Amino acid sequence: MRRFGSSRISCSRRVSVAVLCAVACGAMGCGIIREKPESEPSNLDLIGKPMPPEKAEEVLSEVGKNFAYGPGLGDTALSIGTAVVFPPYAIYLLGNAVLSLSGYEPVTVSSLLPPEDGKAWSESYDSIVSGPGKVVAAMAGHEYRSREVGNAKMREVLDSLNESDTEQPSTRQPDNHEPTRVQEK
Repeated sequence: MRRFGSSRISCSRRVSVAVLCAVACGAMGCGIIREKPESEPSNLDLIGKPMPPEKAEEVLSEVGKNFAYGPGLGDTALSIGTAVVFPPYAIYLLGNAVLSLSGYEPVTVSSLLPPEDGKAWSESYDSIVSGPGKVVAAMAGHEYRSREVGNAKMREVLDSLNESDTEQPSTRQPDNHEPTRVQEK
């Protein structure tokens, strides 16, 4: 007679997957996953947008400064360190990356807390991850950029990019499929 010990394992796996799916569906229904507000500047808005090399250089410079002279450097170091020490954390990071690319806010501790407590948590977290950015900013002779300052500077760059798009006349060829002839004098 054959024993079916492996069916217990697969049954518990099925239960685990079912519980995980139920929690995910419940989380979406409870408002944990929210769309990003339109007022927040998004670097994803720039994908596929034609721009002159000077504007592209300005955008890349601003993104790099926000990362290096702000909390981005410390946040990345903390995330990578946590994923190395606790590998399942990488699944959480990938999930938040997918949410961000899909136009939703990432799920964070501060988003799960009441607004006042969430703000206090975010300020505490930023005080921890701001260390490397403050050191790099001081060594480079630049001012440290908090998340608010970085968002404001990025919004200025995006606004100037949008203004330059509306000011420039279209250089598109006519749709009549005939080559444009230049008349000689």
